[in-house]
Amino acid sequence: MANAKLRQQFSERLAKEFIRLGLPVSSPTQIANEFNTRYPAKKVAAQTVRKWLLGDAIPTQAKLVVLADWLGVSPQWLRFGTGGRKVAKSSDATPDEVGFHTGVIVVGQQQALLVPVVELLTRLSSDNVRLVEKIVRAVLLEQDKGER
Repeated sequence: MANAKLRQQFSERLAKEFIRLGLPVSSPTQIANEFNTRYPAKKVAAQTVRKWLLGDAIPTQAKLVVLADWLGVSPQWLRFGTGGRKVAKSSDATPDEVGFHTGVIVVGQQQALLVPVVELLTRLSSDNVRLVEKIVRAVLLEQDKGER
């Protein structure tokens, strides 16, 4: 019963934010299409958005982060109704406010592009994560050399 209440509260917050942005909560298809432009890796169906709005389901963490970014609210507030509603500016926020201790990582303008990559990284073994880190560092080194 508690999970149903949490889902319902989430759906109410989500609907209010969609309305605030002028998005028609009566058209899950339109919302799904707009969401999918921000999260092209794993498109959602209108039925999925309908479930979010009816309180039948809550999006995955990655989708929640994209939704929150789109709506201009903090993922923690959108999901749980706790913490600050608005995302803190990283320049004057404490680590907890920007999500270092809440399981949410704010990565800036390319967040929607990086979320699918991060999801894939979470499936790697720790040895392979270290290998990917070395590869990324090598690519960044080459990129920095090219920009000089």
